[in-house]
Amino acid sequence: MEKNKINYVGIIGCVILYAVTSFASAFIGFLSPWCWIVLFPMLAAVLGAPTYLWVASRWQRFGVATVFALVLAAVLLPMGEIDYLQAVLMVAAGVISDVVRHVLGNNQTTSVFIAYPILPLGILAWLMKLWSNSEWYYNGAAEEIGTDYAEGLKTLSSTSSLIMVIFLVLVAGYITIRIAAAKMKSGKKLG
Repeated sequence: MEKNKINYVGIIGCVILYAVTSFASAFIGFLSPWCWIVLFPMLAAVLGAPTYLWVASRWQRFGVATVFALVLAAVLLPMGEIDYLQAVLMVAAGVISDVVRHVLGNNQTTSVFIAYPILPLGILAWLMKLWSNSEWYYNGAAEEIGTDYAEGLKTLSSTSSLIMVIFLVLVAGYITIRIAAAKMKSGKKLG
C-alpha cells in the first residue's frame, strides 16, 4: 500500500467512533450532577484522543477537528440535545483546534498535543445552558431527573465552576493525547 494514500474508511470509522464515544460519555451524567458537568466532558476528552490522533497522523491537513466536531453536532442537533447556537459553538471549537494545529504545523506532533485539547471543549457547548440559561436548565433537570439532581446543578452553575471544567477538560485532553501518542509510537503506528 502506498504510504501517502489516505485510508478514508478508517477516517470515517474514527469520526463515527468519536461521535459515539462522546455521546456515550454523557450517560455517566445520570450518576450525579458532578458526573454530568465535570466527569462527562473529561471522559469524552479521554475517549476521543486515540481516534483523533489516528486520523491526525494520517490526514495532515486542515479539517480533522472540524470534521469531528461537525459530525458530533450533526448527531446531537436532530436529537434535540443541542440547538443551532450550541452546534455552531461546538463546530467553532473544532475550527479553532484546526487553526492552532495548522499554525503550529499540521505534520508536527507537538501541534497535535496543543490542538487536540481544544476540540473536546466543544462538548461544553452541550452544557452551556447551565451557565447561560440556568433557570431553564434547572427546570429541565428537575423534570427529567428530579429536584435533588437540579439542586446539585446549582452548585456548578457559577463562573468559577465553568473555569474549573474548562481547565480540567484541557488537562485531560492534553494528558490523554500524549499517552495515546506514546502508545501509538511504541506500536510503530505514528507517522
